[in-house]
Amino acid sequence: MVFSNFRANVMLRVAILAALCFVLLWGVINTKWLATPLVCGALLLLATIELIRYVERGSRDFTSFLSFVAHQDFSTAAAVPYTGRPFGQLQDAYRVLIGELRRLHLQKAANHQYLEAVVEHVGVALCCFDEQGVVKMMNGAARRLFDLPHLNSMRTFARIDERLPGVLQELGDGDRALLAVRLGDDALRLVLYATTFALLEQRYKLVSFQNIRDELDQQEIESWRKLIRVMTHEIMNSVTPIISLSGVIRETMIDESGTPGVRALTPHEQNDMLRSITAIHTRSSALLDFVQAYRSFAQLPPPVFTDVEVPALFERVRTLLSREIAQAGVTLQIRCDEPGLRIRADARQAEQVLINLVRNAIEALGSRPAPLIELRGSRNDDGDAILHVVDNGLGIAPEHLDSIFVPFFTTKRNGTGVGLSVSRQIMQANQGAISVRSAPGEGCVFTLKFQ
Repeated sequence: MVFSNFRANVMLRVAILAALCFVLLWGVINTKWLATPLVCGALLLLATIELIRYVERGSRDFTSFLSFVAHQDFSTAAAVPYTGRPFGQLQDAYRVLIGELRRLHLQKAANHQYLEAVVEHVGVALCCFDEQGVVKMMNGAARRLFDLPHLNSMRTFARIDERLPGVLQELGDGDRALLAVRLGDDALRLVLYATTFALLEQRYKLVSFQNIRDELDQQEIESWRKLIRVMTHEIMNSVTPIISLSGVIRETMIDESGTPGVRALTPHEQNDMLRSITAIHTRSSALLDFVQAYRSFAQLPPPVFTDVEVPALFERVRTLLSREIAQAGVTLQIRCDEPGLRIRADARQAEQVLINLVRNAIEALGSRPAPLIELRGSRNDDGDAILHVVDNGLGIAPEHLDSIFVPFFTTKRNGTGVGLSVSRQIMQANQGAISVRSAPGEGCVFTLKFQ
């Protein structure tokens, strides 16, 4: 067996200690010298201290190595104070360990730089808060959006808007909020979205701030363009024949001889005038109905929220429309996947939306064979209540799908174009949404989603 230097040194020191103990005992027993025992005792103490120091040297170096690791200092490998085969293997293990720790540290730094670059590159303003509301991270987009120094906590966001700290505090995981704020001369419409996560037993809240003012302005302009186009079309359809017919009546009644007053009319001219006046009255009444429909659209009352049982709601709609359903020869079916399904909404307004959709479905079925309307109630994967109004009618043409919710847009000869617009307004007021899926000849599926 090959002894390492460490073992040889330990054995040498132990031998010296044994020799000193022997000399000390020999001097005490066989001589009366005082100097020899004292010198041997002192040497024995020094040799013991030296043995302990030599053995503990490795422990001290290992402790120093762990201290370097704790302070993330991987520049210097641990030095093994002893030589020999076992300690050579230990030195190699130290070298591999320090290399792996250095690699992990560099990888962590690279990942951190990569994440910072990604966060800075994102065009959406991001702020991260800890549990105490301290800002732990704010990207460049947020700094450019707010353009305010020293936003270091939620409370300091009151410099932007006094409501903002409270909104930030109340936002939970996955919550959204829309807030109109002013920054100097700019009016912003901010959409806030929060995500919470845990990191090293510390909770954080990441909030995104997106200014959608330009998008809303563009959408509002486009909505007004559609509304004005539809209103202009409806008004022109009524005003043009009124002007034309009133001009004909005026020309018919004027005396061509130049004598002031109204000339005598033949029976044929009187009949023509009566038909013209009747047409003017009809178109004027249609224009009045159009204006009244606009007023009903613009004056929707605020909702009164209650818990509404969906099966009972479906039954009330069927009862209210039973006569129209019977006259049209339509079959109306009700299906609710969850017997106790409830929605949080204004009961009368939710009922009005369903009535509008069922009436539209009845008209869309026309002369279809075996006309069928189905009212369905269920929940989606997010737990939201979903109501469907399904028919097997003619469907909606693709070019009309984007316009059916526009106020006063209609494809019906006698329609006002208000029903679906009011339905969407009601759903938005009830914190819900309405959508449609259709294809020509395959019917329609209107979907109402309640939170």
